[in-house]
Amino acid sequence: MRRKTDREYILNRETLDYDVVEQPSALRQSLKTVLLYAVSSISVFILSLFLLTDVFHLKTPRRMLVEREAREWHSQLDMLQRRLESASMALGDMERRDNALYRSVFGMEKIPDDIRAAGYGGVDRYADIRDRDYTGGLTAAVMLSDVLMKRAYVQSKSFDQVMLVSERAAEMALCAPTIPPVDYAHVRQASGFGTRVDPILKDRYGRHLGVDLAPKSGKEGEPVYVTGNGVVKAVGYDAGGYGRYVLVDHGFGYETRYAHLRKAMVVKGQEVKRGQQIAEMGNTGRSTGTHLHYEVIYMNRHVNPVNYYNKDILPEDYAAIIDSSNETPLS
Repeated sequence: MRRKTDREYILNRETLDYDVVEQPSALRQSLKTVLLYAVSSISVFILSLFLLTDVFHLKTPRRMLVEREAREWHSQLDMLQRRLESASMALGDMERRDNALYRSVFGMEKIPDDIRAAGYGGVDRYADIRDRDYTGGLTAAVMLSDVLMKRAYVQSKSFDQVMLVSERAAEMALCAPTIPPVDYAHVRQASGFGTRVDPILKDRYGRHLGVDLAPKSGKEGEPVYVTGNGVVKAVGYDAGGYGRYVLVDHGFGYETRYAHLRKAMVVKGQEVKRGQQIAEMGNTGRSTGTHLHYEVIYMNRHVNPVNYYNKDILPEDYAAIIDSSNETPLS
């Protein structure tokens, strides 16, 4: 150990003499020791922290707190996503019922799926969210939310339209083709709706788009009545097919055609009332005998007319409908 009286000397190259080296004070030496100890401790702490977190993957309390908060947010986001998906399924079921039931019953056009689920084009409206959304969950939830809002708006407007049309339900009941086009007591069904053997070619099958009703007497001139209120859409002659025919637009998606007529008693654009006589049965066009070819067209698709009228209607009830149509003619 160096004594306080010991001195250190250093050679001065200019004077070639030895100069005394000043010794640091005890305080200065203590500060130096403390500083060195502090630097060493900090270095050891940083090294230990690096080893614990990066090498041994141990988490700091702050990191554990942040991760716990992140898990809570992700859990809430997942719950929100599930609720949005559940709402989407419920809305989808409502949309299907709207198209297949509500709008169909009132003869309204279905709303196409691409209209209901239309997205947002143009500028990326989610760019700001996507830049901060590393997992993509938040962006997906916001996008689904926007689509649901659009679909809900379209569905709301559809219900408004259905409500307005439903207020005309009584009018629709009169327009629907719900009575036979001829007095069933005077006719027989010669051919039904669907696939059948071609009555002329015999060896070929074809799709029959209506029903054929032939008079029991076999004579022409049997009265033909319109089966629901409407407007005459066309009166024409098709030599190779329908012959003389009348096409009536009943509104609400319904049309009816009366073909192979001997005589038409209405003109295009004329309003007609259910039970009003519009023609006489004949044998014109592509026909093998006197009969009425009757079609019901719903939403641009041919349907079986028998499903719309009661062929077992009593003669007196049918006569009452015919008589009522003659009381207050529309034109």
